[in-house]
Amino acid sequence: MRWGKKFAAGALSVMLSAAGAGLVTAAPAQAAGKYTCKAYASMDKLGRPTAYSTCKAGSGKAVKQHRVVIKCDQVQGAREHVMPWTLYGPWVGPGQKSDVRCGTKNFLRGFSAQTK
Repeated sequence: MRWGKKFAAGALSVMLSAAGAGLVTAAPAQAAGKYTCKAYASMDKLGRPTAYSTCKAGSGKAVKQHRVVIKCDQVQGAREHVMPWTLYGPWVGPGQKSDVRCGTKNFLRGFSAQTK
């Protein structure tokens, strides 16, 4: 009984990996070209820190995806203590813009762009 379950699990694994390989080859491949990615930050109309990242073709490094990271200090509570927050934008392709915003009563601590 044990060997039968192991064999069935192995056969199922082979079938799923073969099906997955077909899906991978069928999907359009996004080439990892050379890009220079930068992050930018500003305040929106309500006074909340916002940040976004973009990647431009150039003499940078190979990039498949990028996202923006923003670090904010949020004022909380009756005694108004500060809590640091790190928020991440969505992973997007080099031709797209990744953006994220902190909430109200926040102060910008830092921002950057991550790539993979």
